[in-house]
This record gives sequence, structure tokens and C-alpha cells, in this order.
Amino acid sequence: MIGGDKMETILNQIMYSDLFLMNPATLTIATLTTMMTLYLYFIQPSKLIQAYFRVAVRWSGMRMKCTKPLKEGFIFSYGEKGSKVKGQMSILLLHGFSADHFMWASIVQNVPSSIHVVAVDLPGHGFTSDPEEGDDIGFEGQVHRVRQFLDLVELASEPLHVVGVSMGGTVAGLFAAEYPHLVGALTLTCPSMKTPVESRTIQDNKIQVLQNGGLLTLDNCPMLPQTAQKLQAMLDISHYYRVKYPQQILKGAVELRKKKNDIYLHLVNYLISEESSVLLENNLHRIQCPTQVIWGKEDWIVDISGVDVLREKLADCRQILILEECGHAINLDQPVLFAKAMLQFWFLHNSQENLAKSVS
Repeated sequence: MIGGDKMETILNQIMYSDLFLMNPATLTIATLTTMMTLYLYFIQPSKLIQAYFRVAVRWSGMRMKCTKPLKEGFIFSYGEKGSKVKGQMSILLLHGFSADHFMWASIVQNVPSSIHVVAVDLPGHGFTSDPEEGDDIGFEGQVHRVRQFLDLVELASEPLHVVGVSMGGTVAGLFAAEYPHLVGALTLTCPSMKTPVESRTIQDNKIQVLQNGGLLTLDNCPMLPQTAQKLQAMLDISHYYRVKYPQQILKGAVELRKKKNDIYLHLVNYLISEESSVLLENNLHRIQCPTQVIWGKEDWIVDISGVDVLREKLADCRQILILEECGHAINLDQPVLFAKAMLQFWFLHNSQENLAKSVS
């Protein structure tokens, strides 16, 4: 018959067998890691979010890199998966307003490593340098910076498949218009533009904006939330699938974004100006490469009626894809479908590009 003390020892060994197998050093590391995670979560959640971003980017297969500085010291940060293959189009990814290359992680993880992908952080975003005073932070200035970036990473010798979302979609379109020899295929995804029907977000905030002389402020801009509650509201209008995030995580994300408040506010007021909002539409006739248009059916930020403008005015619109159960944040709502559509377009026009070269 087993005594009480011995029985308790046996039960402890069964229930906590993993701990018995750990040596003291491993147990100490595990304990410290847990304590550090809890500390970051409750005291510095922004640090925990930054760590998560880095892990997600690495998990997608991208390596985080920075370019050599330009003469004025400007540096680009970017994520890269695979390597440049001569005669094969690389894919250049351009993110949306207040995002960075991390937004592409869920999509890039679905791209084979045999295909070269580069996701650059636009000026003032991610770890790319902030614009200097007097720099053109608008679409044309960003197009110029993208061209500089391609020179620095030696991707300006062959056509690319350029893919842009929201603000990045407009930059992609204008880049294709300005540098047609560098774009073999183009994917425009809910680009920032004036649409025939105003989006729900514009309608809901129009009165507040007009009361401030037509300008957005940190108090009335839905895309620059200053509290955890407002960030949750922004995520709700961006996504089709609504997820309630823990308050600590939301607080950490808000703190991270606040560091860029001045840049983002200046930029967003440029984006909503009349001149800026029609810039892509006024240049659509200059885009000569095969173009694919992708839009979320439930986009509340840039209304889906913009599809009609692109269909009518693009010179070579090959495909229009409306994604069901998808809002503006396509990378979060439908990353697999988006990656599949992007890759199919790449395969089609990469082979055509190679065929054209062989014939010539």
C-alpha cells in the first residue's frame, strides 16, 4: 500500500512531468521569458507589438533590410523574400496609409520563395526615413522616392509587377504612368481616389471636417485614432470580419502610431484634397501596361464605385476582381484569395514578358 506522501510525489511527477524534465537553467529561462512577456503586455505593450511584427515578417519568409543612405542621408527600409532572377519579374509591394511592409506578411507567406518579392516602407512609414522639411510628401513625391529605392536595390533594369493597396495603389498607378518601362504588370487594389459614390467613412465624417475648414485633425480623423476605443472603431470600419482586440494591445498600437502623428496628419490632409483625390483618375490614360483591379465588396473607406472609373479609363484593364466578405483591409480579410489573384496575374504576364523578349 502506497503512503500519502509517496502518492503525492507520484501524482506531482505525472501532472508536472515537463517540469521534472527541465534542468534548472531551462526552467529559469522559461520563467524569465514569461515574466518579461507579462511585463511587456501590462507595462509596455507597444514593445510586445513590435516584437510580434518582426516575428510575423520573418514567418512570412521576408528578411528585413535597409538600403544604403542617399546623399542627403535618406534611408529606405523594406522586406524581401527570394532573390532577383534575371528575366523574371520581381513583385514590388506598396502599402497603404500609416502601414508598412508588415501589412504584407499574411500575403507574402503564400508566395513561393522562387518568386522575388520586395515590400518597401514609403517615406515616413515603418523604418524608412521621415520626409525632410520641404519634401513633397504627396503622391508625386512618393513616386520619385520609389524610383530612388529601385535604383538603390538594383531593380530598375527590368520591368516589375507593381502591386499597391489604398494609398500605395495610387502610388503604384502613378508610378506606372511615369515609368512605363519599369512596369510589366500592375495590380491596383482599392486605390485612394475620388469615387462616384462617397464611402461610408467620408459620409460619416464629412460634417466634422467641414466644421474645421475642410481639414482633418487628430480629434476628427478616423484613420488616426488617439485612444484604444477609437483604434477599435477604425479596425471595425476597415475589416469585414470584426475582431475585438484586448485593450492592452490596442493601447500599445496607439502609442506606436502616435510617434508619427505629425507626419500622418500632414499626409492625410494632402490625400483628401481635391487635387490629390483626382490625380490617379487624371493619369489613368497614361498607364499602358496590363492592369488588374481588386476591390473588397464591403469597403467602407474607398467606395467600390471606383471600379467603374478604372474600368472605363484604364487603357489595358485585363481583370476586375471583387472579393466577397472583404473590407478595405484586404490583407487581413482575404489574404489567401488576394495572394492567389496576384500570383495568377504575375504568372500570366511574366510568361508574356519573357515571350516578348525572346521574339524581339
